[in-house]
Amino acid sequence: MLINILQENLLKTLIRACRIIPSKPQIPILQNILLSGEDGVLKVVSTSIDTTEVSLVGAKVEKAGGICVSSRLLLEFVSSLPQSTVRLTEKDGALIIQCEGYKATIPGVSEKEFPPISELDTKNASVIQTEKIMEATESVVFAAATDEGRPILSGVKIIQRDNETLFAATDGYRLSVKKIDIKTKEESGLLIPARALSEVIKLCQEEKAVKEVRMTRPKDGQIAFIVGDTELRTRLIEGEYPNFEKIIPTKFNTRVLCEKDVLLRAVRSSAIFAKDSANIIRFHIEKQTLTVSANTPAVGENETDVEVKVDGEGGDIAFNSRFVIEFLSNCKEDEVLFEMTGSLNPGVFRPPKDESFLHVIMPVRVQGAN
Repeated sequence: MLINILQENLLKTLIRACRIIPSKPQIPILQNILLSGEDGVLKVVSTSIDTTEVSLVGAKVEKAGGICVSSRLLLEFVSSLPQSTVRLTEKDGALIIQCEGYKATIPGVSEKEFPPISELDTKNASVIQTEKIMEATESVVFAAATDEGRPILSGVKIIQRDNETLFAATDGYRLSVKKIDIKTKEESGLLIPARALSEVIKLCQEEKAVKEVRMTRPKDGQIAFIVGDTELRTRLIEGEYPNFEKIIPTKFNTRVLCEKDVLLRAVRSSAIFAKDSANIIRFHIEKQTLTVSANTPAVGENETDVEVKVDGEGGDIAFNSRFVIEFLSNCKEDEVLFEMTGSLNPGVFRPPKDESFLHVIMPVRVQGAN
């Protein structure tokens, strides 16, 4: 293998590939990255077994071939190089990297040792506008569980209905649901790992010129997203997803309209005083005021009055501040509508002018709750 490539192009591709590599891989080969060159293209592959990323980048390939090397070591060394042409050479089972006066040799492993990557059938792929898949995914992915002990809840459920597709994610304490007017060729009821979809968002953000994402199904229970010259493949999660629609309240006795940024500042302020009390903050709604407060005897107490528009009875409810902050931080709207029915029923947050999205947060039972 003999390849010449610009340092900035190689570095960008390595950074992207290394995001997939697990910190504690199940088998040693997964610490490595696969480099192979052919027909003017350098292919960079990384995998965690469950998720695989394949990136193609233009290069001058003088001699085709491939090798696996330590991803961490290669990334760190390439990061230290000047922005010039990097020469990659495979010799005697090692990768030699040269750039101006810099040179390094990294022991390698045969590319045959790397987990095989099957070819994708892109002819029958579903084509989705980049902005739509980003909007749907960003609206829900943060609500999925990060605990690997609950694999079902670590995914995003995708359900097709008529000419729209529903994206949903829950960790058992909160729920995000977003409807988007797209229609794919894939079967309904897919459960896709949230981590993989988060990577799709990053790819879309990095490839701003790419206006469409292709989605297709390779074999072995996987799904693949193609963003520009990068393929992200991930294994679907198997199992029965909870019937989340049952927990969405259909009635409320209090509705509060408030400015998102003002509420976010108030919640963050109270969260400082809630750290040692399970992150519990309280909402007290009375007249045209929402009071956000926290009280931890050993730390102190805090309350902030937010001017809002209230329709209904008002009342009290408590939440985990982290859940409220994460929702508000991911909300793109300037205003937020909050709906509740008593202190023990789920609270619903939604944009006032967008019926395609809602976010449900389960309340925290506190002393004095009704």
